Amino acid sequence: MKRKYFIMLVLLVLFCPAFSRGQKSPSKARVEIINGVECIHNLGTPLHPDIKVTFVEDLSIGGEDKAGNVVLSEPWLSFVDNNENIYIFERRDQVIKVFGSDGKLIKTIGAKGSGPGEFQMIMNVAVNKNGKLLVFDSRSRRTSIFDSSGRFLESFQWRKRYYHFILIKDSSYIISALDFTGDGSTEQFSVKEVDFKGNETLIEGKYSKLEVNPIRLGNVSVYFSPPVSTFSTFAGDQAKEWFYHCLGDKYVLEVYNASGKMFRKIDRPYKPVRFTDDDAKAYRASIQAPNESFRKAIEKMEMPKEKSIVENMLVDDKSQLWIQTNEKIVEGELILTAFDVFDSEGIYIAKIWTPLIPRIFKKGKMYRMETDQDTGYKTLKRYKVIWK
Repeated sequence: MKRKYFIMLVLLVLFCPAFSRGQKSPSKARVEIINGVECIHNLGTPLHPDIKVTFVEDLSIGGEDKAGNVVLSEPWLSFVDNNENIYIFERRDQVIKVFGSDGKLIKTIGAKGSGPGEFQMIMNVAVNKNGKLLVFDSRSRRTSIFDSSGRFLESFQWRKRYYHFILIKDSSYIISALDFTGDGSTEQFSVKEVDFKGNETLIEGKYSKLEVNPIRLGNVSVYFSPPVSTFSTFAGDQAKEWFYHCLGDKYVLEVYNASGKMFRKIDRPYKPVRFTDDDAKAYRASIQAPNESFRKAIEKMEMPKEKSIVENMLVDDKSQLWIQTNEKIVEGELILTAFDVFDSEGIYIAKIWTPLIPRIFKKGKMYRMETDQDTGYKTLKRYKVIWK
């Protein structure tokens, strides 16, 4: 008996290193430390290549109520809190509607205007761990703060043009900002931590400029975004108080802690998607040409050979990072988009193909806004997330 016990103990010791990274299946990712930063080099194939995710609808908010009133006129899904309350702001009325997990309207916060607790152009909404509601107003250039009941507390003006929330903390938040340079034709991303009094701290890092193409029309220059550009993309993990950044020119993901210190880099081999003639036609069609000279300039523009690597990033409720690439496949009448999924240790675990683009994950569910093809109304959809 003692001999059998000894053999079992030895086997446990031998196998423990294989699960030392959070009790996960062993990965062949190569890990090295460079200048104090953990660098994780994943393989091109995910750890679990057969994993699939299915989204099953279980809630819809929108359309018309029993009295024939439109429930959501010009909505934008902003946030889902820990109680699964859904925050949606209305761009027309400049109010925030809060719905419960059952889809019933709980309350409406704010009003259109310039006074305390009022909004001119809501840009972003978030709730911190203490239940405080933060609202970005891009036109009045200020942040307004409300308590958990929706009562206005205070506000402060911005020093620069903010872009969007990355990470919400107890008494501050981390945001990306756009700083204009020169004649205003170029914008440089920066990342800042802002406390609830408006005091800013710059977070060091290499972030991209917002690229533009100038076309000279007489004495006026017209600027527009190129079809492909290097663009800083961000995602925040509220549970761990980390945030991710990808510059976009390479498949390299940077991970920062709550203090703004980069402690990890994640990469994997990736072959960029080709930029096709159809892509060029679609891009040219999307540009609103003010005159014939502008249209001809667009037609002569040299198109890129490849698409950008990362289209978007988001973190789910398991602290898994979802990377939306430009890979797509057609399956019947559906167009499926590829998402690379990394676990919280930086391991490439799955590649998910889905016809739905996830927006927010919360407690095993996914939320997104959709347009009803018959009525044209915007509708909030909630889906159960099923891994198999």
